[in-house]
Amino acid sequence: MLQAERRAYIIEYMKDKGKVVIEDLAKEIDVSPMTIRRDLDYLEEKNKIIRTHGGAIPVESLHEEISYKHKKQKQISQKIKIAEYSSTFIKEGHTIILDAGTTTMEIAKKIRNFKNINIITTDLLTAAYLSKSKGIKVYCTGGMVQNEIGACIGSKAEEFLNEVYADIAFIGTSSVDIERGITSPTMEKAMLKKKMIESSDKTILVTDSTKFGKKSFSKICNLEDLDLIISDDGIDENLIKKMKEKDISISIV
Repeated sequence: MLQAERRAYIIEYMKDKGKVVIEDLAKEIDVSPMTIRRDLDYLEEKNKIIRTHGGAIPVESLHEEISYKHKKQKQISQKIKIAEYSSTFIKEGHTIILDAGTTTMEIAKKIRNFKNINIITTDLLTAAYLSKSKGIKVYCTGGMVQNEIGACIGSKAEEFLNEVYADIAFIGTSSVDIERGITSPTMEKAMLKKKMIESSDKTILVTDSTKFGKKSFSKICNLEDLDLIISDDGIDENLIKKMKEKDISISIV
């Protein structure tokens, strides 16, 4: 494969997979990892990609917001497992913050029959779903609702979170990087998640393995700031080892 062909292949591969892992791609097209690194460096100079630890992501993923409809179709079995384990942390009398997203919606499904708990959420679908549960009080933050996402954002949502206290916040993210922490496509989303963390005694990140090795526009927090990460077994073992070396608590389900 010629150099130009290889670089074009990398762009198409990334569009399909959402990211490139250097070692995996090198094996697939039978070249050295160093060759792939040089290709990625070149493509980054041309503003075609963004380099990450061990690979790269497309430029557009920095600002990408995926609609709820499309999120719902991805990694379904993994999200259900994550939600099932996450629900074991929720006890009677707890006040819980559920971030907007499909993984936290799966948590809502697991706790719908729980008794005597308060749920605070920015997600209209989660609020509507749990409003049918007699043993659960549901508080929706309010604020501006994102089209096709169904999440409340903005100053009104932040003001609400400033006035409440929660035992646990379950937050999601589109991007996790061991050095950069967790990040969001927009500053508004990042600020809201920061407020969730500040308002809670414990913060648990619930996210599937496809989000690791990615970075986005606006930083939320470092991985060390989280009390626990719950994810699936698709995470690279070397990455898990590095996180444990940094005393980052992670549970694989």
